[in-house]
Amino acid sequence: MPVRANTNRPRGLRRWVRAVRHHLTSRRHRRPSNLVGTGGPHQQVDALTHPVTRRSAEAVAALIRAGWNVHRPPYGYTTMTVARAAPSRRGNARTRLTPDSRRAPVVQAIFYWRAVTGLSVEHITARLDADLDRYPPPGTHTAWPPAAVTAILTNVKYTGYQATCTRDEHGAFRPASEWVLSDQPAHRALITPALFWAAQSPATSVRRVPHRLLASTHDRPAGHGSEESP
Repeated sequence: MPVRANTNRPRGLRRWVRAVRHHLTSRRHRRPSNLVGTGGPHQQVDALTHPVTRRSAEAVAALIRAGWNVHRPPYGYTTMTVARAAPSRRGNARTRLTPDSRRAPVVQAIFYWRAVTGLSVEHITARLDADLDRYPPPGTHTAWPPAAVTAILTNVKYTGYQATCTRDEHGAFRPASEWVLSDQPAHRALITPALFWAAQSPATSVRRVPHRLLASTHDRPAGHGSEESP
């Protein structure tokens, strides 16, 4: 008589195995984006997102809307600590972006070459590599990768707004409804919004862009976008 295998597993373990299997199966049908939109405080996150991930995304979105820096500063900026701001729950100091005196002019030159002179990313990269003392490469690079030039040209933060969720995993702009932007200019702009959009691909549709990013930087309320912002 064959011996019956021992299947006397705890019920809790069996439920956990079924839950994991269901989770892995459902992930195949999820949308690639699970980020918070910009329509207001009640914007919904993907309903299938894990609650912990959802709360984390909502917390990051709230900090971005308030103008705080939560990511590594982009090329051309560094961070400054706002001493009078309340620290995070983990005790970390709040920071804002401030221009890097050596690299900020490089960013401005890149946008000028692209938007006004009409140089391609490849030609801009070659021009940067021709004078590395004047145009220091990002990070630990010894030369300028074309991808770094593209990342600069598509980074909305150079207009003075904190931003996240603006591009998808392929580098293409998401619909504006999925963007997370600061409610006001959060740091000193290196370029105008007009120059930013002039540097984009002709395929970029400005109709998808939040209207406040199309306004002139001269129309900003007094006191916004300065390094002394709280």
